[in-house]
This record gives sequence, C-alpha cells and structure tokens, in this order.
Amino acid sequence: MIALILLSSSLAAAQTAAPAVEAAVSTSADAQTVSQIKDLFVSTTSEIVRADIVGKLSHTAPATSEDIESLYDLFMRFPNAQLRASVMASLALVNPDSPQYEPLFMAFLRQPEPAAQLFGINGAFRIHSRVALPLIHAIAERKLVDSETPVANLMGDRRWNTQKEALSALAQMEGEKVLPLLRRKADESPQLGALLGHFFWKQTLPDLVAWSRSSNPAIQQKALYVAAANTEPEDARATRGQMLAILRNPKIDVDLRHKLALKVGWIATDDEVDALIREHDAAPDEPTREVWAVAVFVSRGSHKVPLLVRYAREAAKPSFRSGARIQLVDMFGEEKTKSMLGEDKDVKK
Repeated sequence: MIALILLSSSLAAAQTAAPAVEAAVSTSADAQTVSQIKDLFVSTTSEIVRADIVGKLSHTAPATSEDIESLYDLFMRFPNAQLRASVMASLALVNPDSPQYEPLFMAFLRQPEPAAQLFGINGAFRIHSRVALPLIHAIAERKLVDSETPVANLMGDRRWNTQKEALSALAQMEGEKVLPLLRRKADESPQLGALLGHFFWKQTLPDLVAWSRSSNPAIQQKALYVAAANTEPEDARATRGQMLAILRNPKIDVDLRHKLALKVGWIATDDEVDALIREHDAAPDEPTREVWAVAVFVSRGSHKVPLLVRYAREAAKPSFRSGARIQLVDMFGEEKTKSMLGEDKDVKK
C-alpha cells in the first residue's frame, strides 16, 4: 500500500512539473535579446530550461551595451564550461563596427581576475580595438608559469589560458610584429608552440629540426607542439618541399616526422598520394616507412586504398593493421571490406 501511495505521489508531482517546464521552455523561446536570455537563465532553476537557453545564447548577437554587460555577468557568475563557451560564441557575433563598446572592454581588461581579462580580450579583438593593445600586451608579457609544469595543470590555469588568449589576439591583430614576443613565451611554455605553428608556420618551420635536437627537453617539446599545430592549408602547401625533406631524413626525430607527415598527407593531391606510396615502398627502414604510411593514411580520395589493403592484411603492428581496416570500412562498408581483404571466404574446419 505504501509503495502504491509513493508511486501515485511521484506521478502526480511529475504531472504537475511537466506543464511548468513546458511553460518555462516556451518563455525561453520568447526571449529575443541577450539581456532577456540572461534574465531568464538567472531566474530559472530548471536544468532543461537552462540547457535550452545556453543553446539559444550561442546564436544570439549582442546589440547593446546592456547585452555586453549581461554576457559579462553570466561569464563571471557561472563558471560553467558549456555556458562560458556559449557566452563567447555570442560575443563573437558582435558587430565589429561597434566602437561604443570599447570603454566596456577596456574596463574588463583592467580587472584583476583572469576571467574578466579573458572576456575583455575577446571583446576588444572582435571590434579591432587599437586602444586596447597596450593592455593586451601587458597581459601577454607577464611571466609565465614554469615550463616544466605538467600540461594538464597548465590548461587548467586561468592565468595561463588568459595569457594564451592575449598572445593569440596579438598575433592576429599585429602579425609578425608579435613574433619575437611569442617566440620568447614559447621558450617559457612549450605548449605555446601551438600558436607559433598556427600563426607563423612558414617562419617557424626552419627551426624545428634544430629544436628537436636540443639537449633541453622543453625545447624538444616546443618543436612537437609547433609541428602538431593546426596549420592553414596554404601555409602547408607553401612549405611542402621543406616538410618532404624532413620526412626523408631518418636521422631526424621520428615523432617530429610523424606530425609533419600528417600535414603532408592532409594537403596531398591524388598524384602526390601516388608519389607518397612510392616513397613508402623505397624507404630505407621501417620507422621511415611508417612515416610515409601515416601521410598516405590521412590523405583524401581513393588512391590510398591499395596501401590500406596491404596494411590491413600484412602490417606487423596491430595499430596500423586495425587503423587501415577501419578506414576501409568507413570508405566501403563492412561487407565490401571483408571481400577486399579476403575475409569473406568460407573457412572449413
């Protein structure tokens, strides 16, 4: 009897709550401005409604100073990763031709909290504020944490993330003028090599081999972060010959060559994939052969299929064998892959 009473009470509560949630979600649909969305977020306790609001906020552009302040309030009061990402997405939609917001972003940049500075950097960058540059420079030039600090700790450090954002903004606003500063900061924190590789790939590539051979482990790590950076396709294309020369040299660090192989394969045309396969077949040693295989595997199109089949059938390393098979399945489906690899034949016991 008690169980039935409890069940009945639960059902009644759920039925009572459902209309309230539906009404709240309907209200969130009526909120059109950033300020209205913010007010609704603060006033509700429903996680369902808040999730709906967060999704809507990321597609809503701030149109007034009040909207900017509302975004800032949400960013500072609720240290939730998903909400903060939505706030930044909204901030990125602000009209670049909005000098009236400059005093606000300057005020945020002057706050001591890293989160406030991070918000100010993104806002100032969006409206191309030249007035804010000295403040952004001051943040970027601060002494970084010890370069030996584990990566996981660095990524969780708010000051480090804010400083990285400042350096990224300066690289885009000032170009090569900021390159010496970014080089110095990457010496302090190898993880910032990712910014060098992204924004200054052509200028930095010639240093990678020397850095990879350094007796300093931090400098070696910097080389790998640069090599792993997300590089613009035109920059990778412009340096393809330099990267190929590194891939062909068995005396160069194999991890560095693997990371460059990803770039070489990513930009490869069909004819270039054929050439990469010939390089693979002529490689003088197994590590170099694997480097060329990596380049072929990440290439696009069907010219890589013969090498994928070879690796799926014969590769000594399980990771290469399974990786090749997974790609074939993605391209052709399970049944055709089995046929291509001869796995569909009846096995008689």
